[in-house]
Amino acid sequence: MTHGRAFVWSLLIGTSVVAGCAGAAKVSTLSAPPAVREAPPPAYQAAAAPPPGAASTGYADVNTDNALISNGSVAATSEELLPTASAFRREVYRLGGRVFAEQVHFHVDADDEVKQASAATYRIKLLPRLLPDLLDWLGKHATITAQDVSSIIAMESEGDASIVRADVQARLAEIDGQLADPALDPKHRAALETERAKLTGAAIADPGAMADNTRRVAVLDVRFEAPLRPDPLARGSLIGHARGSLLGLGVLGQTRGSRIGGGVGIGGRSPVASFEVMGYAAPTMAERAGVTVTLGIGSYSRALGSGHRSSFNPYIGARFGYAYLQANYLAVAAELGVELVKQRGVLWTVSARPMGLVGSDSQGAIEVGSSLGLAF
Repeated sequence: MTHGRAFVWSLLIGTSVVAGCAGAAKVSTLSAPPAVREAPPPAYQAAAAPPPGAASTGYADVNTDNALISNGSVAATSEELLPTASAFRREVYRLGGRVFAEQVHFHVDADDEVKQASAATYRIKLLPRLLPDLLDWLGKHATITAQDVSSIIAMESEGDASIVRADVQARLAEIDGQLADPALDPKHRAALETERAKLTGAAIADPGAMADNTRRVAVLDVRFEAPLRPDPLARGSLIGHARGSLLGLGVLGQTRGSRIGGGVGIGGRSPVASFEVMGYAAPTMAERAGVTVTLGIGSYSRALGSGHRSSFNPYIGARFGYAYLQANYLAVAAELGVELVKQRGVLWTVSARPMGLVGSDSQGAIEVGSSLGLAF
């Protein structure tokens, strides 16, 4: 009986000791500070850092956010119109854009009557973030004469969301960096986790505020033109002519002879001098010097440039007036000529003038000469 009571007391004591140890361990676990325990994995995964951007193109301050619609127009001139237009088209496709409209009008030497400049026009579409690169390309390969490119907010709310988006992403990255510190104060950690949860929840509720709309594109109209050369001869300026010639007489009559002559004239847009005075030296001491005073009209060949080219402009004209060549005559002449040089206010021509001298002893003549004109 005594041994039975001792066994019961031993069993009770052992059970109490085990229970006490277990209770102490449980209390110890519950009372441990939160900083000692392992932090739970974060519910929000920080966004990966964006890849490094391309080198600055000079238009880094241009707002090309994908939430914006960028559009505009650019006008430029190029000495080599066709090669520049072709290279521009290739550059658009290299950047991932598309050409939706293309018109090329090329005029050789601007020889049409209305003197239109050769031009190439394009309507292109590409991502807004690539617009600065394309503008840089245009600046390097052509001379930009006009540029009107702007970013238009499609909706006011999109503009607001674009501003908030950048701030929220920056704040989330800052919170993640602070939570990664194992020595962070527990109260501060709890406040940061609460703030992060609110920001993440707002992003889930309104995904449009946290993501760019990649369907936005930039629309750009580009026009290349070949530069028009300033032509003072085509602006109604007066042109002073100095002419030297050789006059052959008696082509159709009995008298034969030749005289060297020189003179001056004044004209305008017409290829021949409107008013001209020529003097001719006497072939012998027994003869007198001659003179002609004539008015002229003329026209260019429309099939061969209409006078708009800088060289080799053929023309036809007529002259009539007074002539004294050992007698008084009514002078009537046709004129066939070519403008060899016509640029920078300088005009050099060669011409031939079949001439009829009508008087008491009518005769024919032909004059071959060259003239130099200066615009003023």
